[in-house]
Amino acid sequence: MKEILKNIKLGQIIGIYHFEDSCFTVGKILKIDSKYLYLLSYDINFKEDGIKVFLIDSIKRIILKSDYIEKNQKKIVRLNRENKDIFQELIENIVEISIELGDGSIEDAYLTGKEENYFKFKILNDNQNITSEEVITKEYLKRIKISNFIEKEEYKNFKVITTKDDEEYMAYDLSYNGDYLIFLEKEEFYDIAQINIIPKNMIESIFEIEVKLDVKKENFYELIDFEKDLEIIEILRKCLENKFLVFIDNVDFFETKVGVITNLEDNKIKMKEIDKYGNFHKNSEIYLDEIQLLAVKNYKIMEGNHEEKF
Repeated sequence: MKEILKNIKLGQIIGIYHFEDSCFTVGKILKIDSKYLYLLSYDINFKEDGIKVFLIDSIKRIILKSDYIEKNQKKIVRLNRENKDIFQELIENIVEISIELGDGSIEDAYLTGKEENYFKFKILNDNQNITSEEVITKEYLKRIKISNFIEKEEYKNFKVITTKDDEEYMAYDLSYNGDYLIFLEKEEFYDIAQINIIPKNMIESIFEIEVKLDVKKENFYELIDFEKDLEIIEILRKCLENKFLVFIDNVDFFETKVGVITNLEDNKIKMKEIDKYGNFHKNSEIYLDEIQLLAVKNYKIMEGNHEEKF
């Protein structure tokens, strides 16, 4: 990939698949050195959401040009969730949704019709082109998910929803619509909430959980002097000094390490990790040569919050 990257201009928007195509990032190239690719990353609304640094040797697939990137944004519809018929709203607004089926498969689709016992969909491919029209029974449809833009990030208290098929959702703003439960499932530290629609008869339990994490949204990009600071060690130092939230990954990690850096040495960092419920739960030590992906989100941990005892 080094040979390909050296011929790409700074400022070009590209897509990166990493970790065997399980994750996808779109961003603007800020810098390419002998070891790392630095991107200003975008969310699905093509809003800046932080900086990502990729170990070049770990990159297996680069998207140089695609319809998705050229369109430069994805339509996000603000739905009126108090509408008595949210399904009709999805149909009338031709909202792109994600559907999860009984066999575990997930499809992007448009909802085109709803009857008492079945739904009608137009199924889409990766380029949002219609590939088929299908009728799916009510019992076979496990979940409908819609991306929805959130004006203000709040890492608030959640309800945890568990289902009879052992799924678990961190949810808030719950409401009911006929035989269905509608709720917001917040993606951690993104301005996108997923509106979920699931059958009420699939719910096993709903309980509350307190989140103690105190965060503030702030643009990390503004702290960087791109003439001298755009090195991975300097980015890590800025994160340490300003308590910015970091995501660190390696294909061999069991899961992405999310948290705040507490110490930086010549060859390793120490960090306090945050669990999926938004609370600090353990200390970690990561060597710099283990970092295949460093993502700095535009959120900082408020002073003293990261020092709480477990």
